[in-house]
Amino acid sequence: MAKILVADDDLAMVSVLSEVLKDNHHQVIPANSAPRAIELLKQQAPDLVLVDMEMPEGQPTGLEVLRQAKEFNRSIPVVMITGQATKERAVEALRAGAQDFIEKPFQIDELVKRVGNALFQQKAVHALAENVELKKQLQEKFRFDNLVGNSPQMEQVYRMIERVANTDATVLILGESGTGKELVARALHYNSRRAAMPFVAVNCSALPEHLLESELFGHRKGAFTGAAFDKVGLFQHADGGTIFLDEIGSMAPGLQTKLLRFLQDKELRRVGDTDTIKVDVRVIAATNEPLVQKMKEKTFREDLYYRISVIPISLPPLRDRGDDLELLVQHFVQTIAARFGMPQPKVPDAVLQVFRAYRWPGNVRELQNAIERASALCDNAVIELKDLPERILEAVAGGGNGSAPAAAPAVPSIPVSGSLAVQVASAAQFSKGFGGMSLKEFLHQQEVVYIEQAIKANGGSKEKAAEALGISMATLYRKLAPNSHARFEVEETAGVSA
Repeated sequence: MAKILVADDDLAMVSVLSEVLKDNHHQVIPANSAPRAIELLKQQAPDLVLVDMEMPEGQPTGLEVLRQAKEFNRSIPVVMITGQATKERAVEALRAGAQDFIEKPFQIDELVKRVGNALFQQKAVHALAENVELKKQLQEKFRFDNLVGNSPQMEQVYRMIERVANTDATVLILGESGTGKELVARALHYNSRRAAMPFVAVNCSALPEHLLESELFGHRKGAFTGAAFDKVGLFQHADGGTIFLDEIGSMAPGLQTKLLRFLQDKELRRVGDTDTIKVDVRVIAATNEPLVQKMKEKTFREDLYYRISVIPISLPPLRDRGDDLELLVQHFVQTIAARFGMPQPKVPDAVLQVFRAYRWPGNVRELQNAIERASALCDNAVIELKDLPERILEAVAGGGNGSAPAAAPAVPSIPVSGSLAVQVASAAQFSKGFGGMSLKEFLHQQEVVYIEQAIKANGGSKEKAAEALGISMATLYRKLAPNSHARFEVEETAGVSA
């Protein structure tokens, strides 16, 4: 199915050609003059132009329509029709870029065949032009794009992709927000026989019902207020390829019914149209909502659920993929540095410990955003705790000292202890700017960090550390004791009073 612009000054010829092409499941854009054809060409971006060479005197000819079409899009095929065929005119049309040349009177079957050949050649040219890039993409996609990890959960996902990618079975991808559902959908597409055809991603929660219906299925001119011209829907645009319906749980009941009908018959009806259109599209859906619960609440059709979940693939949350965390960090550090043309920053162990402690309610997407921010803010190509988002530092600091963080994640963080906890708390305070911490409180935190480093440097011996620091054992223990700073404040105040 293609969108074809038909231009001829003879209205009867336009009508005949339109009926023939519609009978062969094409969408027709009629024009009865060259200026109108040129106008529609730029408005509608047709897949093919079928134009008569002869036009009324004083008007641009079909050759001008051809030239304008090639100027607008060099790859668009143009088939010329003429009632005054000569070798010279045919050569002139072909040199100007025409795909084919048809002489009147013609046989209907011959016209349909020529149009089909022109459309096929267009797809072939596109495929050849993209072949080198496609091979490169496929080599990358065979490693499942940006799906990084070797945890058992991810290995299971990879095995499932390998098994079902080259089938046409409908897949339902399940997982929390940010787990990489679209990446799995793309891996399925680019590892299938449909890899050279379009991959179209649609967020079903991004548009109200009537606009989403028009986007997915298209509409006829005048179907509703503002429908000034025919529109090809995304299902048709994805013909031969894959359409990815993200957040399908938010789809309105009326649209669910229309989607179910399409999945059953592989036919769609545009808004305001009476004809059905056959489309060859693989459907992949995704959700972060419990569809079983929505079925119980009667907000999601049970028959549609069983249609889209022929093959379910579940993605684990990042908090359950501990073995993959460092691989993901390294991957994002490399890709972000390459994308922005910056040196690849180092990630010290203290930062990795914080990453391990945080529970990542936003999953892999949240980790990527955190590393992108830190890479942009860090000094000397080294990511430090102060470069991390405040919410992460507060969540980890809160888990470490028992206090509730200001913006707790959906899942509690794992506590950290020792000098790292103090460093995280200091970094969290630093990231907020001055927040009321007294100078003594800040200096005390830094004192504790320094003392613990001295103890570590002396093999864990507090006696040797105290000697190296030039303080007594009593002072060392007092400074390390919980709430020691508060006691110092009391002692100092009492001393001043005395």
